This record gives sequence, structure tokens and C-alpha cells, in this order.
Amino acid sequence: MPVIKTFKFIFSRVEQFFVYRVLSLKDTPHRIALGVAIGIFITWTPTIGLQMLLTVALATLLRANKLVGVPFVWISNPLTIFPIYGPSLLLGQWVTGKDIGNFSVLRKATSFEGGIFGRITAWFGATAEIFTELWIGSLIVALLLGILTYFAMYRMIVVYRRKFHDWQIRHAAHKKPLPKPAAGEETETTPPPGP
Repeated sequence: MPVIKTFKFIFSRVEQFFVYRVLSLKDTPHRIALGVAIGIFITWTPTIGLQMLLTVALATLLRANKLVGVPFVWISNPLTIFPIYGPSLLLGQWVTGKDIGNFSVLRKATSFEGGIFGRITAWFGATAEIFTELWIGSLIVALLLGILTYFAMYRMIVVYRRKFHDWQIRHAAHKKPLPKPAAGEETETTPPPGP
């Protein structure tokens, strides 16, 4: 049962983040959806250590929401590198006609030791051998996921805002108006008389 509770907790936190930090942003649906799509696109490029900077830079260049995409690049981390870049490498190897299924370099790139700069250097050093295949596969996957994310996010934002607006109208219809205070009577909503 602790595993189920953990998953429920994680799901509720993700849901809260998504509703309150993405869908409820005070920005246009296009800018929010484009910001998330940029974050997803950058996540699937092999630019570990530079992803947040690249997300903000690309969002600025394309006039998207700069901050909404940053949390999405955290999807790629030392635990998820192989599941993210493994399929991209396979696709790149297939497209370029290289030896398909050779993951030895990717395994070496994911065995991190040392500090953050040492890890970033090790990543780029190890992936230099498979640079072309990894980048081609990653760009294809990143582009597809980015486009799908944009349209899905745009639709979700529009639907969420429409439902929230409808809820506000229904909720306002049920509210009773506050009684007006009697002459000379002060309330919390009535400001005190001036000097």
C-alpha cells in the first residue's frame, strides 16, 4: 500500500502543478502552449546541462512564455537519460544506416561521476562518438513531440479556461449579494471615513 500512496501523492502534485502553474497562467494560450512545447523539444535534444538556458533563449526568440517550459526540461535527468535518448539513438542509427542497437557509448555517457561540470564534460565527451546519430534521432523525436505538445497544450488551455469561466458564471449566479450597510455603519468592506 505505501507504493500506491506514493503514486497518488506524486500524481496529485503533478496535477496541482499542471493546473495551477500551467493552465492558470495569465498569458495567451499560444504563448503558454509554445513555451511548454519548447521545453519538451529541448528535453529531447542531447544538451544536458544547457537545457534550461536553451529553453529560455528559444522561448525569448519565439516570443513564447519563458518560464513555463523550464520545469519540463527536468524530465531529462540522470535517471531518465537512457529511456529518453536510447530510442532517439536507435532512430538516428536507423536513419543514418549505422549499426543499430549499439548502446555502449550511451551507457558510458550515463555513468556519471564527479561534480556537475565533470558530468557535463563526460556526457559531451562520450556522446561525441555517436554525435550524428544521436542528434538526428533526437531532433526527429523532439520535433514530433514538440508539435504534438503544442497542439495538445493549446487545446487543454482553451478547454480549461472555458470550463473555469462557465464555473465562475454558475458560481456567481448562486451567490447572494451582500446587504448594504446602514447609514453610518462601518463594515470590513467599507473603508473608514477620511480625515
